[in-house]
Amino acid sequence: GELKTDVGKLKEKIMPLSALYSVAEHSRTLLFALSDGVLPSNVGGGYNLRILLRRMLSFIDRYGWKTDLNKLCEMHAHYLKKMFPELSENLKEVSEILDVEKRKYRATAEKTRQIVSQIIKTNVDEKKLLQLYDSQGINPEMLREEAAKAGIEMKIPENFYSKVAELHEAKGAEIPEAAELNELKDIPPTNVLYYEDYKKTIFSAKVVAAFGKNIVLDRTYFYATSGGQSHDTGKIAGVQVVNVIRKGSHIIHVLSPEHRFAVGETVECVIDFDRRKQLAQHHTSAHIINGACRAVLGNHVWQAGAEKTEEKARLDITHYEQLSDEQIIKIEELANKIVKKDILVKNFFMERAEAESRYGFRLYQGGVVPGKELRIVEINSFDVEACGGTHLNRTSEAEQIRIIKTSKIQDGVIRIEFAAGKAAEALKKDKSNILEEAAKILGCEPAQVPGRSLELFEKWKAAVKKGKRPAAELVSAEAYKGDALAKTAEILRTQPEHVPKTLRRFLEEVRGRKV
Repeated sequence: GELKTDVGKLKEKIMPLSALYSVAEHSRTLLFALSDGVLPSNVGGGYNLRILLRRMLSFIDRYGWKTDLNKLCEMHAHYLKKMFPELSENLKEVSEILDVEKRKYRATAEKTRQIVSQIIKTNVDEKKLLQLYDSQGINPEMLREEAAKAGIEMKIPENFYSKVAELHEAKGAEIPEAAELNELKDIPPTNVLYYEDYKKTIFSAKVVAAFGKNIVLDRTYFYATSGGQSHDTGKIAGVQVVNVIRKGSHIIHVLSPEHRFAVGETVECVIDFDRRKQLAQHHTSAHIINGACRAVLGNHVWQAGAEKTEEKARLDITHYEQLSDEQIIKIEELANKIVKKDILVKNFFMERAEAESRYGFRLYQGGVVPGKELRIVEINSFDVEACGGTHLNRTSEAEQIRIIKTSKIQDGVIRIEFAAGKAAEALKKDKSNILEEAAKILGCEPAQVPGRSLELFEKWKAAVKKGKRPAAELVSAEAYKGDALAKTAEILRTQPEHVPKTLRRFLEEVRGRKV
C-alpha cells in the first residue's frame, strides 16, 4: 500500500538512517584496510579510503552526532575477534591513523568555510566539483548545503566519488616497457650469476652478440640496473663497462669506447669490487631499515620505492605523518643493532606458492615479482623480501648505517635517505666538519648548534622581517641529543652543506657587520 507521506518528510527520516548505516559499514571497511597496512592518501587505492573517511566525517558533522570513530572500530574488532583476531592487535595503529586523518579533515573543513561563499557564486559544474575535491579536499555536500543557505540549488552526480577514485587510479597507471631489441630475438637468454655471491667479481664468458657499444655474454656476474639498484661497472677484456641493462631475458653490457668483439670470442671480465660492495651494503641496509621502520612505526609500513647508488640510498615507506626526531633515532639505533648482531643474510630461490604460503605477501615489499620462482632474501626473524639485488652475506658487512634525512614526498609516503659502509663514514666526517664550523661561527659546542641556530633565526626574523633590533648576543646552551646538523638544517630551512653560509648571513644581517 501507499505510505501517504510527503516525499520531503520521508527523506528527512530515511537519510539519517542511511548515513548511520554508511558510517557503520565504512568504519568496518577502514578497520580491515588499515589493519592490512593500507593508508589513506591522495594516490590510487589509498584515495578510496580517504573518500570513505571523509564521507563518514561529513555525515557525522551534518547530523551533529557525537560518534567516536576510534571506539566504533574497537566495537567492530571485538565483534569480529573470533574470525579476525588481527583486527584487535592492530587497534593502536588504526587509532593513530584515524586521529591524523581527522585532524586533516577538520583543517580542510575550516578552510572550506572560508572560501565556499565565493565559490557558490560561480557556475560550479561537475568538472569544477572534481577539481575542488581533488586539489583542495572541498566536500561537494558541504558546498551544496552552503549554496542552499544562499538560495542556490546545486546538483552532485550520483557517481561523484567513483569518478574521483577513477581519476586517481588513472594517475597511478604504469607505462609499459619498450619492446626488446631486435638484435636479441635469436640469442639464448643470458645465464645470470650475480645472485650467488656478491664477492664474485672475476670471471670469463663468451660473446654471443655485439652491436654498437653493446655486447651480450652467454653468462655474467655484472648486475644490471633494476629494483632501484644501480648497475655494476668494470672491464671486459680491458674495455670499460659504463652501463649494464636488462632487456627481457638478456643482460646488455655498454662499453666505452665503442668496441666490437667477435661473436664466439671468450673474454675475461673484472667487476669494480669497491662499487659492488658499496651497492650491496646499501641494498641490504635498505632491507634492514625497512624492518626497523616496521618495528618502530608499526605493521602498516610498506616499501613504496627505493634507490641505491654508490654515494647514498633512499627508501620510501608508507606512513601517515612525518617522522619525529625520536622515531628517526630509534630506527637508526635498531638498524645498527641488527648490523652488530652479525645475522646471516640468506639468499635462495623458492617456488612462488610455497614462498607465499610460508612468508605471506610481505614478500612483495618492492612490488610483485614475475616468474614461477622467487629469489628470497631473508634476515632471520627480522625481514624477508622477494628481491633480485646483490646482497651482503652477513649484516655486519654493512659496517654502519647513518640516516641522512627524512622528508614527506607525498601524502602517506615518507622518504628516508641513508648511507652505509664507507659512504656512511664519509658522511659522518663531512657532517662533523660542517657541525664544527657551525659551532665556531655561533661560539658554542656542536651539540648546542640547533638551539643557538633557532635563537639566531628568531632574531633574524625580528630584525629583517619586522625591522626590530634585538640583542645580537646568543645565549642558548640547550644540548640537542639527535642529529644536530640535520636539525639545524631543518631550522634554517636549508641543506646541511649550506648551514655555515646561512648562519654567517643571518649573523651579518642581525649585527649589521661582516662575520
